[in-house]
Amino acid sequence: MKRILKLPIFIWCILTLVVYGSVWVSPELFKYSGLVSLGIPFLLILNLIFFLIFLFARSRIAVIPAVLLLIGLPFIKSTFSLSKSNEAPSSFQVMNYNMMRMNKGNEKDMLQWIASHPCDIKCFQEFLGSKNVMKAISQSGKYNSFTGGYADSYAIFSKYPILNKGVFYEKQTSNNIIFADLKIGKDTLRVYNVHLQSMSINVDQEVIDQAEFEKKYETVRRKFQDGSVRRTAQINDLLKHAENITYPIIIAGDFNDIPYSYNYFKISREFNNAFEDAGRGFGFTYNGKLPFLRIDNQFYNSKLKALDFNTLSEIDYSDHFPVVGIYSISH
Repeated sequence: MKRILKLPIFIWCILTLVVYGSVWVSPELFKYSGLVSLGIPFLLILNLIFFLIFLFARSRIAVIPAVLLLIGLPFIKSTFSLSKSNEAPSSFQVMNYNMMRMNKGNEKDMLQWIASHPCDIKCFQEFLGSKNVMKAISQSGKYNSFTGGYADSYAIFSKYPILNKGVFYEKQTSNNIIFADLKIGKDTLRVYNVHLQSMSINVDQEVIDQAEFEKKYETVRRKFQDGSVRRTAQINDLLKHAENITYPIIIAGDFNDIPYSYNYFKISREFNNAFEDAGRGFGFTYNGKLPFLRIDNQFYNSKLKALDFNTLSEIDYSDHFPVVGIYSISH
């Protein structure tokens, strides 16, 4: 029996390690790495099942899936968090929210909620920057504001003074990155508001509808691969832009990447993730037909401490849920 199992177990170990290792391979070098990494959550579940089966069978083979689960701990950490909220007298709140350009037919309620939320810093993507919207948010908490990118679809609202600001890509593109330096007491905080390359995939037709998915499989695959490569380039630009900043940094927004990707782990090697350090549960942020996705994030550097992080899943005004992180500046 043991001899029969040896080859399949060896193959399974190699397969698991190869899929785990895909997060270290840039889509720019191997265009399929993003697709390969989609298998990580399934391998984690299967290894857990195998571990329980062999454990109850009192087989020493249970050690193998147990080791594979231990190797996969970084992926488990990025999937589920059990952190406790903390408090600090000098903390501040940061929200990021993809507003879907208020296209869900609930503009009045959405605007009222956005304007009334007391967050100190608000970062919006797919922002509808009309004068009425700007005025309502700015006056609600006496916010300073900065909008930029294609059709001013990015916005940063801050209760703190804005010292410096900028846009990454001047060329008119729907995906972009803006940034602002904020004065918080004696400290300066750099905030990046990001909306990385979208997939441009119609989920209802090209993914959910099986017949349509089979017909357009090559198109969907190409869109996924192209999106991964473009996001890698954008992340490289972002990290290079931030590498010489000596003060606190927060990178907030819609990353359009799941926590099992090269792009997610590339940022994670340089910055901490607020959900992993201060969140609770699974923290799914996509409010669409593929509901089990966490693609909206807040990353921060060692000059800050994440005290709390929440996904506001009760706020149903967009195809994304807003997320709110609470931070203090480390001195």
